[in-house]
Amino acid sequence: MSEKLFSYTALFNTPDEIIHAAKAVADKGYTKFDVNTPYPVHGMDSAMKLKTSKLGFVTLFAGLGGAALALLTMGWMMGIDYPNVIGGKPFFPLPAFIPITFELTVLVATLSTVAFLLFFFFKLPNNRHPLHDTNYMKNVSSDKYGVSIEAEDPKFNLEEVKSL
Repeated sequence: MSEKLFSYTALFNTPDEIIHAAKAVADKGYTKFDVNTPYPVHGMDSAMKLKTSKLGFVTLFAGLGGAALALLTMGWMMGIDYPNVIGGKPFFPLPAFIPITFELTVLVATLSTVAFLLFFFFKLPNNRHPLHDTNYMKNVSSDKYGVSIEAEDPKFNLEEVKSL
């Protein structure tokens, strides 16, 4: 069985080194590369030339959906399903609905964001990444910084990558 190269990895000792390495890789035109660090490094997004995440839109629309769900549910229950005049208040007392609407907005937005992250960004059920149980991952999980350039990148040339 022949071993197919998945990626070429390099380890660095400081955050400054990994920032410079990420800039160099991005400037060379590589698109299928990743940077692994033991903690978030400020400025890495711009060094890797990453686009703005669309996750905020998921959170926004899920939150609006949660607010609409709360208002529609309470409006239905108080005005149509079981209309009761309580203390002379109207059937749709908006100030009384604000706490529950806020809670459902936050709850639905949070749960939807986490679910979207796990299943669409991280592809959670898939736990078979080729670098998962390697010494590279053990090093970048504790005290080193690493960059990994995938062999599937259209510009990938092993000799050129080694010279970076």
